[in-house]
Amino acid sequence: MQLDSLPSTGDAHTNIVAGYVYEDGRTVVVRLPQSEAELDSLPDPPPGFFAAPAAAQNEQPEFTLVTADGKRVEAKFIGLDAATGLSMLEAVRQILPGEPEGDTGDTEDPNVGQRVHLYAPAPAPVAQTTSRAGDGYILLNIDQREGRLTEVRRAPSGKPFRVVASASVPPEWTGAVAANEAGEVVGIVSQSGSGETQIVPVATIHGACDRVLKLRRSAPQPWLGVRGDAAFQAPLGTWVNLGWKPETALPHIQNRQGVFLTSVAPGTPAAQAGLRPGDVIARVGAREVRSVEDLSMTLDELGVGSTVVFTVLRAFEATPLKLSVQLQGAQNPALATALSEERAAREGLLSLRREIRAIQTQQRLLNGGPTSPDAATLARLAERMREAENQFDRVLPLIADAEGRTGAGRVFAATTASQPSTEIEPFQASTPLPAFGLRAIGLTGRSAARLNARGGMLVVAVRPDSPAAASGLHAGDVIETVNGAPADSLELRRLLAAFDATPATLGVVRDGHSMTLKFSLAGDNFQQR
Repeated sequence: MQLDSLPSTGDAHTNIVAGYVYEDGRTVVVRLPQSEAELDSLPDPPPGFFAAPAAAQNEQPEFTLVTADGKRVEAKFIGLDAATGLSMLEAVRQILPGEPEGDTGDTEDPNVGQRVHLYAPAPAPVAQTTSRAGDGYILLNIDQREGRLTEVRRAPSGKPFRVVASASVPPEWTGAVAANEAGEVVGIVSQSGSGETQIVPVATIHGACDRVLKLRRSAPQPWLGVRGDAAFQAPLGTWVNLGWKPETALPHIQNRQGVFLTSVAPGTPAAQAGLRPGDVIARVGAREVRSVEDLSMTLDELGVGSTVVFTVLRAFEATPLKLSVQLQGAQNPALATALSEERAAREGLLSLRREIRAIQTQQRLLNGGPTSPDAATLARLAERMREAENQFDRVLPLIADAEGRTGAGRVFAATTASQPSTEIEPFQASTPLPAFGLRAIGLTGRSAARLNARGGMLVVAVRPDSPAAASGLHAGDVIETVNGAPADSLELRRLLAAFDATPATLGVVRDGHSMTLKFSLAGDNFQQR
C-alpha cells in the first residue's frame, strides 16, 4: 500500500486496522482507538482530523480501504457509535454484494469453549520489505492468532454483549476481526491484555451500524445522569446516610435488588424525572435490575429518546414509586453528568459568596451606624456567617471532585461494549494525589504532543486551598518533569514520600508555553520562560 508518509511503528495499528463489511456491502465497521479517544468528548470532529478541509475534500479521500484481492477503494467517515466505540466508514462503491443474505456469514450466538481466530494487519518481515525500502510503500501481512471463548455474557434481552477469548494478543490488536472455525464472524476486538481478549459481538455491531446509518453521523448513547452501585455492593452506612433505616435497607441488600443511587446530577433526565440520591432502581419497564451492568445494557437497548417507567424504592415510602424517564443522548454520559455536577457546585458556591457578602455588608452597616448595634442581631448575623462559611468549606471539595471527573472524562472518553459505559460506575479514571491537592492523569506521547508537551501528566483538578494551588498549578497544565526527571504518578508519589523543606522543581506546559514551578508546602511563585 503506497502512503504519502510512513507512519511510525507505534502508529501502525492506529492507522491501519482490519475492517468488517456490513450487510449492505458498503459500510465498513472499524475500531479506531485514537480517533475514539479524541472525538468522543467533542461535539464535532476537529477540522482535518478525519476529513480534509472543505475545499480539498474532493481531492483527498478520508480513508483508503484495501480489499483481500489488493484493490483500493476510497471511503469516508460516517460517524462514531458512542455506546460501542465503533466507527463506520462508507466506501464509494460496493465492496461485497449487498444482498439480504449478506450477513449469513456471521454468528450472533457464540458459545463458551468455541475456538476463534483473530485477524489483524501486521508489518511484514524485514526480508519482504528491503526491496521497497524508502520508496513510500509499507508492506503488511494479515496476521492470525487463535484462542477459545471463555465467557459469553448476555443483556436482559438475551443478546450477547460481552465476549471474552483466551487469545493472547498485544493491545495493538484492538480492532482485529474474530471469526469461528466455520469462518463466521464473531465480532471485533475491543481491548486485550493479560492473556484475555474482549470482543464486541456481532449482534452489538449490527445495533451500532443501525444507529449511525440512521443518523448519518455519530450516534450518542442514552444518558440518565446518576452515579451509584449495585444495591448489595453499597455499604449499609451509605444507605443510612441517605435516609434508610438499617432494618429496611438490609432486605434489599441481601436480596441483591436494584441499583442504589448515590448522586443525581441537577438538570439531568434523572433529576427531571424526580429521582433522588438514596433511591433504588428496581425495574426498568418489566425488566428487573440487579446490577449496574443490567441497567446500562437495558438503557442501551431502549435507545436515545425512549420514555421508560422506572420502578423505584425510596426510604420512608411504603410502596414502590413509578417514575417516567425520558432518555436523552450524550456522546460521553459520564462527562455529561460530571459537567452537570460541576455547574451545580459552582452555582452553589456563587450563591454562598453572595450570601457572605450580604452578611458582611449588614455587619458593617450595624457597626458603623449612629446607635450601638443590637447584640442579639449581631449574634444572629454571626451565626449565619458561620453556617455560610461551613457550607462554603463543604462545597469546595465537591467542586474539586467534579472538576476531576470532568477532566478525566474529557481524556478517557473511550467506551466499549464489553465494558458498558455508564455514568453510575464509581469514578476511578484519574490518579488522586490528595496531599498535594490535585488530580492528574498520564498522557500518551500523541496526546501530550497535541498540548505541545513531550509527555508527563495532565492536571485535571486543583483544590483551591491546597499546596498545588498555592504553588501555581492550574487545571489543564501538563507536568512534564519533576526535578528534571520525566513526570509520572510514581515520580510524584516518591516526591510526596520524601517531601522536605526543599521546593521541588516542576517543568510545566501551560497553553502551549513552557514554565517552571517551584513546588513546596508554602507555595512559591512560578517563573515563566
